[in-house]
Amino acid sequence: MSRFHVVSPAEVRLRRFLKEKPRIGPSLVFTLLRVSEWAKSIQAGEAENPLRRKLTHSATGSEPIQQIAENLIERASGIERDLLLKSIQELLFYCVNFETNLNLEQIKTRLKGFLDQEKRFAFMQQFLCFYVFNYVSFYTSDSFRAMSSTPQVFEQEMEQVEKICERTVASALEPYEQAESVLDRTAAEELIQKIEQRLRGE
Repeated sequence: MSRFHVVSPAEVRLRRFLKEKPRIGPSLVFTLLRVSEWAKSIQAGEAENPLRRKLTHSATGSEPIQQIAENLIERASGIERDLLLKSIQELLFYCVNFETNLNLEQIKTRLKGFLDQEKRFAFMQQFLCFYVFNYVSFYTSDSFRAMSSTPQVFEQEMEQVEKICERTVASALEPYEQAESVLDRTAAEELIQKIEQRLRGE
C-alpha cells in the first residue's frame, strides 16, 4: 500500500478481528506455484502436465472443475484445504464465465482463451483475491455479523472487506508483474507475507 493510504473504518475493524486469528498457512505458497505452472502449461497446450492424476474427460458440470481443483492443491488439510478448494473452483468458474455444463476439453479451451486475453499474472491475481477473501471471510464474518445492526449492514461491510482484499492483493502483486518476475518459491513466500502483513496492518 502507498504510505499515503488512508485506513478506512472497515480496515480498522478487519485488522482488529484478524488479530488473534491463524495466519495464512504455507500450503497457499505451494498451491500458488502449481496454479502458476498449470497456467503456463495451458498456454502451451499441455494442460494435464502438472496434474497428479488423470482427469475424466467425459465428466461435465462441476465434476471436472472439482477434479482440477483437487489436483492443484498442494500440502493442505483441514480448513486450509477447504479454502483452497473453494478458491480454485471459484477461479475456474470465473474463467469459464460461470458456465456449469462444460466437459474437461471445453474447460481447457475456455481457460486458454482467458489466458490468451489476460496475462498469467491476472489469473494468479484472481486466484489470490478469491483465496484471501475466503480466508478473511471464514475467520472474521461472524465478528462483522455480530457488530452489524441489520443484514444489509453486514452485506455492505463484507463488500468493503472484499474490496480491501482485492486492493491488497493487487498492490502486493504489482511489483512482480511490472518486473515480469518468475514466481519461484522464495518470491511466492515473500508475496504471501506482504499480503498478510498489509491485511493485518503490520
